[in-house]
Amino acid sequence: MVCERARWAGALALLLLGGCVSYQPRPLAQAPRWSPLPASAAGQALPRLDLAQAATLALRVNPGYRAALLDARISTLQLRAAGLLPDPQLSASVDHPSTPGYSRAWGLGLSEDVSWLLTRGATLDAARAQRTATMLNLAWQGWALAQGTATDFIDAWSAQQRCALLQRQVDTARTREAAFARALERRDVTLESAAASLITLSAAESQLASAEQARAAAQARLHADLNLAPATRYELLAPTPPPLPDMRQLDAALAALPRTRPDLLALAAAAQARDAEFRAAVLAQFPALSVGITRASDTSRVHSTGIGISLSLPVFGGAQARARIAGATRDRAVAEYQARLDAADRGARALAAQLRLLAAQRAQLAGHLPQLRALAANADRAFAGGNLSGTAWAGVQQNLIARELERLNLDATLAKGQVALAALLGRVPPGGAALSTTAAESAP
Repeated sequence: MVCERARWAGALALLLLGGCVSYQPRPLAQAPRWSPLPASAAGQALPRLDLAQAATLALRVNPGYRAALLDARISTLQLRAAGLLPDPQLSASVDHPSTPGYSRAWGLGLSEDVSWLLTRGATLDAARAQRTATMLNLAWQGWALAQGTATDFIDAWSAQQRCALLQRQVDTARTREAAFARALERRDVTLESAAASLITLSAAESQLASAEQARAAAQARLHADLNLAPATRYELLAPTPPPLPDMRQLDAALAALPRTRPDLLALAAAAQARDAEFRAAVLAQFPALSVGITRASDTSRVHSTGIGISLSLPVFGGAQARARIAGATRDRAVAEYQARLDAADRGARALAAQLRLLAAQRAQLAGHLPQLRALAANADRAFAGGNLSGTAWAGVQQNLIARELERLNLDATLAKGQVALAALLGRVPPGGAALSTTAAESAP
């Protein structure tokens, strides 16, 4: 008899503990874990990166985004938990009578909350919609990372080009300063003119130093996006941003925003989740019902078996208050979706108009650059032949460099704006092709 009870106790313990999750410590890293550069088919690291490669690499190795992807696993586990039945309640009692002649009384009961049958469908709908919202939010975070990496790539590339142009300006100022120094020795120029030339050289060198600092900062941001070691070196290829849409394409893209932008799809899924939660809260206003079976023996050794029903009495309005809160939460989710949609349309139209103006300005400047370059080449030949003064030659060269710096700034601003506009219009950013599949599969 004792062995029989021990077997039943062991079986009950296995039933209760068999599905438990075990604990294992997870030590934290004590050093940074850098990512390697993309490799070729032969396994050789690629020393050159283009815009799409940089964005693709960021989506694969950025530690912040990789940590965010764990939300997908959490939402999946939450969905599974939402569909589980509530655990049954086991109760036991023992009474020891103090009067002689009476035996020990005992009771066993097993009950189950059956009110979940009313709310289970709505609860599952809410969990499914919330998981969809989580997946779409992850896709939108990926879009934001790809866009941010593309922006940092453009900043780093343009900073390198700016440093090269400013180095030319410094070289020009040094050549001019050397010519003034020789002329001062011959007393062909005044000391005031020579001092002005030296001040011009000092200003050019200071401008170059500031540009070098900006280049280092832009490179550090790109390294952070790509999770690369600070000492990693590679060449950046000229970026090719997405093309600017015309008005017809802009209107079509904006009309399709609710079906293409992951953040709007995520907000729509979140609104569906809040709607399902509201429906569950409305159903939960009905009294909670629990049904149980009891087996007992009293002190007279009379055995009995019964069925128990417990019913909550919603007399204080707690369930109604929770339903009103859930309804207000749903209204807020709908309003948030509408606000995001309005802001997306307004922001995209304003940015597109600004970019069209920048494109026209750049085209006008680009039309003058060939003439300025030809003029600078003629000045080089005249200066080398002694037919042009150092001041005049330096003025021509510096004017060309100033216009090229202006064009470079316009190129960078226009390229970053084109990347941002593509994201606003729900178009996949450079290197983020895989994210469109995620958004489409997760669409509610």
